[in-house]
Amino acid sequence: MTAVGEHRVPPLGPIPGSRRRALRKLTGRLEHGFSTEAMPELRRLLGSPEETAATRLEAGAALLDWQERRRRGRASAARVDLDIVIVSHFALPGGNSTANAEEIKAYREAGLKVGLLHHPVFHWDVSRPLNDKIAGLVDGASVRLLNAWDPVACALLIVRLPTVALRLRDDLPAIDAARTVLIVNQTPFKFYGPEGGVEEAWDAERVLANLNAWVGPHTWFPVGPMVRRSLLDHHADVVARTDLAAADWTECLDPALWRRDAPRPADGRIRIGRHSRDHPLKWPESPERLRECHPADDDFEVHVLGGAGTVAERLGSIPANWTVHAFGAMDAREFLHGIDVFVYFIAEEGREAFGLAPLEAMAAGVPVVMDPRFEPLFGAAARYCEPGEVAATVRALMADREAYAAQVERAHLIVDERFSHAALLRRVAALGVPAAGH
Repeated sequence: MTAVGEHRVPPLGPIPGSRRRALRKLTGRLEHGFSTEAMPELRRLLGSPEETAATRLEAGAALLDWQERRRRGRASAARVDLDIVIVSHFALPGGNSTANAEEIKAYREAGLKVGLLHHPVFHWDVSRPLNDKIAGLVDGASVRLLNAWDPVACALLIVRLPTVALRLRDDLPAIDAARTVLIVNQTPFKFYGPEGGVEEAWDAERVLANLNAWVGPHTWFPVGPMVRRSLLDHHADVVARTDLAAADWTECLDPALWRRDAPRPADGRIRIGRHSRDHPLKWPESPERLRECHPADDDFEVHVLGGAGTVAERLGSIPANWTVHAFGAMDAREFLHGIDVFVYFIAEEGREAFGLAPLEAMAAGVPVVMDPRFEPLFGAAARYCEPGEVAATVRALMADREAYAAQVERAHLIVDERFSHAALLRRVAALGVPAAGH
């Protein structure tokens, strides 16, 4: 029995699963700059008698920890001088992190000092840790993570992934940049049909307004011709108020790290392959086009890295001549070195921002047969045909070893000239960030 005048202390008790998920989300937002969204709800949990003691303690601990980190950050704030600052969502598992990592490596190897400002997309999972590809490049010297309180000066500020600017962090460092660019590496809508955009990815009007308010005048660089065409055809009103660069900001890689010594030894079978994340955008919509692009004939094997759930849904099952590896199950270079031809077709109404996977195949020395919509981007580096022509196009390449070798060599030359680290460094030098030898 509780004596008169005593306060009953509730048992600590467990944190309910729903509350644990909510606390994880709120703590992530607090840690990654969205404090005005997280603090009121954490304070409500802390003060609510309806919550378990464990939930209230966890909410209070999160608030205290953040307040202490903010105090220390402000007390130790010091000016940081850098060549390049990149603002992006550095926790994503796919192409955005791969592209960021490749550019960071190019800058670091050229002797440039780089700052990274992690800016999660507000309506995604902000509590995700940094992608290992990014975390492994941070050394605190040539590549450093920036906090919200250090004033920063740089020659070039790069915002990669327009989605991050839909809702800017509340806690942002003051950045004095001589030049600012937005790399538009996805179209505002995922699909574009006769009636316009379908499934919005980001609001171009809002991104322009938010970036103008934060960094002021800046230049938009589409990552490739498909993005540029989508902006001009479907978002001309916004584009008219931007500084749209004349050239694209194409992705890059280090060609020397991808090239294989020789094609896969002949064994009587033609092994076509492709790797990408498994998303409806990445595959032809109709079962007929899917089958045409990935022939079921006895002389073909189809190898996929990245999963094929979309294919199973559209065809009813995975065809018997397919071998499917999950996303991340093996290194992309290892996968590419084991196929004969890379075949890449996407949804008819899809707008692929760039096409990093086929670029990697070209660099590896694997001929690429692909959707004709990619020709303005890759030119002679690939072969282009309609889905119904894939089998004949691939067979012709495999039957003529001289033509096969010539296609590999053309691709290597174009990759070196337009999609290499050297090409990237020439681009940033033109924007005021020269590196030794470029």
